[in-house]
Amino acid sequence: MEHRLYEAIHHLVKDVDEQLQGNLAEFDFLGKNVNTRNAFANWAAQMSSANTIGLAWNLTSKNRLSPEQDVAVDEWVYSTCGYCASGCGLYIGVKNGQAVAIKGNRDYSVNSGSVSCIKGLYQWKSLHHPDRLTQPLVRKNGALKPVSWEEALELITAKIKTTLTKLGPEGMGFYGSGQLLLEESYGLAKLAKGVIGTPNIDSNLRLCTVSGVHANLQSFGSDGPPGCFNDLDEAQCIFIFGCNPAEMHPAVWQRLLRNRRNNGAKLIVADPRRILPAEIADIHLQLRSGTNLALLNGLLHILVVENWIDQQFIDNHTAGFNSLKETIQDATPQATAAITGIPEDLINNTARLLGQSEKFVTVFVQGVFQSHMGAESALAINNLHLVTGNIGRPGASPFSLTGQCASMSHREVGGSSTLPGYRSHGNEEHRGEVSSYWGISTGIIPDKTNDIFHMLQQIEEGRLQVLWNIATNPAVSLPNLAYVRRQLAKVFLIVQDIYPNETLSYADVVLPAAQWGEKTGTYTNAERRVNLGRKAVNPPGEAKPDLEIFCMVAEKLGAGQLFSWKNAQEAFQEWQGLSKDRPNDMTGITYDRLEQELGIQWPCGEKKLAGTDRLYVDGHFSFEDGKARLISYKYLETAAKTSEEFPFLLNTGRLAEHYHTRVKTKRIPELHQMSNRGFVEINFHDAEKLAVKEGELVKVISPFGEIQVEAKISESVLTGHVFIPFHFGDDINTNATAVNHLTDINLNQFSRQPVLKTSICRVEKTKN
Repeated sequence: MEHRLYEAIHHLVKDVDEQLQGNLAEFDFLGKNVNTRNAFANWAAQMSSANTIGLAWNLTSKNRLSPEQDVAVDEWVYSTCGYCASGCGLYIGVKNGQAVAIKGNRDYSVNSGSVSCIKGLYQWKSLHHPDRLTQPLVRKNGALKPVSWEEALELITAKIKTTLTKLGPEGMGFYGSGQLLLEESYGLAKLAKGVIGTPNIDSNLRLCTVSGVHANLQSFGSDGPPGCFNDLDEAQCIFIFGCNPAEMHPAVWQRLLRNRRNNGAKLIVADPRRILPAEIADIHLQLRSGTNLALLNGLLHILVVENWIDQQFIDNHTAGFNSLKETIQDATPQATAAITGIPEDLINNTARLLGQSEKFVTVFVQGVFQSHMGAESALAINNLHLVTGNIGRPGASPFSLTGQCASMSHREVGGSSTLPGYRSHGNEEHRGEVSSYWGISTGIIPDKTNDIFHMLQQIEEGRLQVLWNIATNPAVSLPNLAYVRRQLAKVFLIVQDIYPNETLSYADVVLPAAQWGEKTGTYTNAERRVNLGRKAVNPPGEAKPDLEIFCMVAEKLGAGQLFSWKNAQEAFQEWQGLSKDRPNDMTGITYDRLEQELGIQWPCGEKKLAGTDRLYVDGHFSFEDGKARLISYKYLETAAKTSEEFPFLLNTGRLAEHYHTRVKTKRIPELHQMSNRGFVEINFHDAEKLAVKEGELVKVISPFGEIQVEAKISESVLTGHVFIPFHFGDDINTNATAVNHLTDINLNQFSRQPVLKTSICRVEKTKN
């Protein structure tokens, strides 16, 4: 059976590859004409033994590479994947000083040698593209002109000093990224908070995981995912809620499939779209967009009523159960079905499957966090695990999958809203500990932080005049782009990145940075596993590692003594002191250990030198009384209500072949060829009513803007819903195509994460 599937995939992908090379829209497989991308993806998902799309493509791609089929290289360099937070172990193949290939680390536990993600397979091609930024640029007479590093740094530091004199620390802001190395995020935190002292520091984690961070802090008393990837191997049931690991975290998907194939693990998928995992799920809960919390409260209601709970665990290890019962008392199956659109029997069957499983894992990410009541929904997922005792033991965990390679690292070292070591800005003792360690005055570190949306408001009011944007592309990724771009045009904007992007259009200074594969440092993945990525090749031209850039600016500002590291390893060693005896203790980790032991999970200190696979195994949580909190909220209707003018609910999300705003992936031919322009996915019934045909250019209009994209007719979305991937900016043609022209700055009340997945719009045919 396995061999037959392998052969089938081999021939299928060969056909796909040949047809895509010819730019044909359809190909024939087993006598059926199918849309290349969607049909291939759906077929691969149903063939669970096939593992993932990326693995299948790897079988026939001209640039394929597997551990058994090495290309001729001078050296294989130890590394970690620079895309998602699966954190796959890789080697970069180098020939004549150039990266030429990728292969998986066959001994690495996360991916066991497989390069199953198509982005990971081709990421070496992002290192040597002619579009790379190779020297500093300064805007002169309206155009960006090449200058020396000295001139660029002099301009930046002069502007910073003038602004601090005029407006104080709040006159400047930083917007960073979960794509920086741990050491770089630490350097950024020290520069922003310990030298400049600004509260204006945020990152693109605001779009990704802040609702999950809030839920971890409120439920468990500390940030950090409780479980590990091994839990996916041991769970009896896996609940995928608001994420698509088949496309976005393929290493996770492979493990899930292996468990399902070998052990018969059950699979539940909750998603408004019929995504790939839904094709093979035992239960697909195709709920209306924005009703996540209603579904979760409904499941909790049934679990409590049917006594499918662990009362002993609740009594001994949690607080707040009576309040939870009061919150969910009206969330009956009937009421839940009416809100979510899911049949009652499916809701009951789901609760039964969860309640009667000895151990289950919930895998979730942006489909929860970016939706209506995202932070509250993340808390409800934690509640599911706490009331059933499914936490702190093998196969039992709420597992939030972060989207970026170093999102966890950024959180750990205080790159945005926290201080290093999961300390709090609002805690005077914590500020004092960090100030003392850094050797700075106690009053420099701010007692709060402001997010990017607060900063944009400050720019509009003239109270923030310098914004330093690092490794992210807010001119595409933030909601309400018309408003965002107006603010970017007003502020003195420093852009530090590896490629030109839409945000560069507003830059006053551009600093060329080194990227993954061009510098050495660490990444923490979604299971708290810290791993090393070693430098394989030199950055192009005058591009420099982000850490070096921060050190250069600090030197110009007169704070060079605080940034005297000779390399990233010395910065890591400094950070370790701040991690000592904290929840994310890394004092037992060394670069050599990371490579020898293939990554180490924190906490890893004197008490747990071998690292820690699971948190809370003793039922003791990070609150003073050791008990987790059951914090619950009633579902409230979303403000995004459809109408005759705007009859569709708009959902946004990702594609397997692209990453964020395609700054890297659009420059990789194999990925760009698979998907090179934005589209709107419309249910075939709605398309019929609109007389819209496959591939036709349509307008999508919301109360905040409009775009023109191709129509994709699909059964994946519900009637009354549309889906648009968020990767595409406005650089494809003269029409706006970025989906965030359609979204508003609607923020979660607790986490201030934007609600990007619950908007309204209409679809119109364009005039020929």
